[in-house]
Amino acid sequence: MTFSSIIRKNFYYNFNKFISFYFVNSLIIAMLFMYGSLIYNPSILDSVGKTTLYETVNMALLGIVLFSVVFITYTNISFLKNRGKEFGMYLTLGMTTKDLTKIIFVENLGIMSASLVTGVFTGALFGRLFYLGLNRFLINTKVVYELNYKSFLLSIGVFVLIFIGNLIFNIIYIKRISIIDSIKASKKKEIGNTHVILGAIALVVLVISMYCLPKTLLKEIFKDQSYMIGVFVALIMICPYIVIGSLIGVVKSLLRRFPKTYNSNLLVLSNLSHRFLSYKNILYMLSILTAGAMFFVGYSYSMFKSSEEFVRRDNPYDLMFIETEKYNVTEKEDIEEVISDSGGKIEKYSVLEYVEIPLFREDRDQYIYRTGSQMILSETNYNEHMGTNIDISLKGALYVTTYEEKMEFQHPTSILTSIDESRMDEFQEVALKNNFVISEEQINEFKDDNIALVINGENIKEEKGVPFVNERSTMEYSLGNALVLDDEDYEFLKSSRKEEYIKKVHLLNVKNGDVAFEGLVYYLRDKNGFDESYWQEGNLWGTASYDERGTRELYRPIYTEELIEIQLNDNGMMFFTMIFIGALFVIANGVVLYYKVLADIAEEEERLTALARIGIHEKEIKTMISKEIGITFFMPVLFGGGLGLYFLYVMVSNSGVEQIIMKQSMLVLICGIVFQIIFYLICRRKYIKEVVR
Repeated sequence: MTFSSIIRKNFYYNFNKFISFYFVNSLIIAMLFMYGSLIYNPSILDSVGKTTLYETVNMALLGIVLFSVVFITYTNISFLKNRGKEFGMYLTLGMTTKDLTKIIFVENLGIMSASLVTGVFTGALFGRLFYLGLNRFLINTKVVYELNYKSFLLSIGVFVLIFIGNLIFNIIYIKRISIIDSIKASKKKEIGNTHVILGAIALVVLVISMYCLPKTLLKEIFKDQSYMIGVFVALIMICPYIVIGSLIGVVKSLLRRFPKTYNSNLLVLSNLSHRFLSYKNILYMLSILTAGAMFFVGYSYSMFKSSEEFVRRDNPYDLMFIETEKYNVTEKEDIEEVISDSGGKIEKYSVLEYVEIPLFREDRDQYIYRTGSQMILSETNYNEHMGTNIDISLKGALYVTTYEEKMEFQHPTSILTSIDESRMDEFQEVALKNNFVISEEQINEFKDDNIALVINGENIKEEKGVPFVNERSTMEYSLGNALVLDDEDYEFLKSSRKEEYIKKVHLLNVKNGDVAFEGLVYYLRDKNGFDESYWQEGNLWGTASYDERGTRELYRPIYTEELIEIQLNDNGMMFFTMIFIGALFVIANGVVLYYKVLADIAEEEERLTALARIGIHEKEIKTMISKEIGITFFMPVLFGGGLGLYFLYVMVSNSGVEQIIMKQSMLVLICGIVFQIIFYLICRRKYIKEVVR
C-alpha cells in the first residue's frame, strides 16, 4: 500500500471528522473576509471621528481573530486526540513519527486549501447579503459592498498564521507521544475527587460576591476600599470553576434528603458526577464564552432597541446651540422669526446664560482638578428657565445633572476661581502629570493671586435627572451638569471672567423640527460668515478636527432627531456585529459539546449494555440519556448566560436605565437557549442512535 493510498483511505474513513473540521475553518475564513471588507470600506473609513462605526468594526474583527485562534486550535487538538487509536495502529505497524507528521501535514494542507477557497468564495458570494443585512440596521447611511484586495490578504494571512501555529503544535504532539499514549489519548479523562464541601463553600462565596459587587460600585459598602471591586470580580470569575466540578455532588447531597427523588435519579446523578468532573474545564470555558456573548450581544441589542429613548432622555430639547462672543451671535427674536419663516412652530424657547469656571475639589490635603471648566448658573436665570423658585444661600450651591445616577456623591469643598490663560495652562500641565492632583501649597499660592469663591461641601445640595439642558461635551463647551449659585456669587465670578467664557445656550422645543433645523443652520452659518462647506453633517461628539475649522464645526446647532439617527447607525452597527460574534460563540458552544459528548459513545455503550443486562428498559435508558445530555448542554448556556446578564446589570446599575436594558437582554438569552435546544436535539438523536441498537 502506497503512502498516497493510505492518505486516501484515511480520508474516506474519517470523512465525517474531516468535514466538520473543514466546515469550522471555512466558516471562520468567510467571517474574516466579510469583516475585513468592512474595515477597508470607504464608508466606514469616512466615519472616523464622527461615529464609532470604524471602532466597532475594528473591535469585532479583533474578536473574530481571537476567536479563530482559540476555536481552530481547540478543534485541531480534539481532532488529534480523537484519532489516538488510529495513530497507535500506524505506529504498531511500523510507521515512524515522521510518517505521521507527513500524513497530518498533507491532511491539514488539504483542509486549509479547501477551506481557503470555499471560505473566501463564500465570503465574497454572501458578502452582498451581509451588507444588505447591515444596511437594514443603519439609518440614512448606506455601506456599499466593495471587494478589496486587502480583505483577501487579511483573511488569508490570518488563517495561514493559525495554520502554521497548529502545524507546529501537531509536529511537537506527534513526536512526543508513544504507542500506548496514542491508543489511550481519546479516552483520557480528567478524573479526580469531588469536593462537595469545597463546592458548597465556593457557591456561597459566589453568591456573596455577586451581592456585594454592585453595592461596592455604588459605594454603599467598602466606600474607601475600591480594590474590593477587583476582589469580587475575581471571585465571581474563579468560583464557577470550583462549583461546576462539584455541582452534581452538592445536588446529590441535597437530594438525599428526598429519598424518592434521589433514588429515581440515582443513575443519572452518578454518571453526571463523572461527566461534570471530566468536562469541568470545557464546561467552565463554554460558560465564560456564553457569558461574554450574552454581555456584548445583550448590551448592543438593548442599546439599539432603546436608542431613541436614550437620546431623548439626555436631550429634552429638540434644538440647541451655543452663543459666544465670537460664534452664533444673535437675538432671540431673530431666531423666532427664522423658525417661523422656515415652517416650524416654537413651543418653548429659553436662553440660558452661564459662565465657565475652573473647579478644584478638595480631597484630604490636596485638590483634584479635572481639565476643563464647570458650567455655572445664577439662581435667577435657572428659576426663570425651569419655572422654579429655589433660593441659594451665599457661598452655597445646587448641583444639578441631566442624567440620573443611583450612586450618592458627597460633595467636597469646592473652589471656583478665575485664572488667566498662562496660569490655566500651567495648572492643566501639572494636573495631567500628577493624575489631576494639585497640592495645597499650589492652591494657596494660586488663591492669593486670583479671585476665588470657596464653597464648603455641606453647603452643596444635589438634584439628579433635571432636564435643564441637553447633554453635550466637546473641547469648547461641556453641558449636562451645572452649579447654581446665588446671584451675588454668580456676578462676583462673572465679573472676573473674560467675555469668551460667558456663553448662552439656546434651547427650543419645536414642531416641524426638520425644516426648522434646516432654516436655523442656514441662518447661523450665514451669520457666522461660514461658506457652504461647513455644518454639512452632525456627529455624536461634535469633534471633526482639532484646528480652527474643527472649532467652528463644534458650534453647529444640535438637533435631537439627527442625533437619534446617528445613534441608531452607531448602535445598529454594533448590534449587527455582535449578532455574528454571538452566533459564533453559540455555534462553538454547541459544536464543542457535540463532539465531546459523542467522543464518549464507546464508553457509554459498555455502561448501557450493562444496565440492559440488569433489566433497565430501553425507554428508561433513553430518558436517562436525555436528562444527562440535557443537563450537560444547558448548564453552560444557563449558567454562562445568567452570569453575562449579571455583569450587564452591574455595568448599568448606576445609569438609571437598568430595567430597560435588562428587559431587552432577556430576549437575547431566550434566543441563545433556542439555538442550544437545536444542538441538543441533534446531539441526543445521534447519541441514542449510536448507543441504543
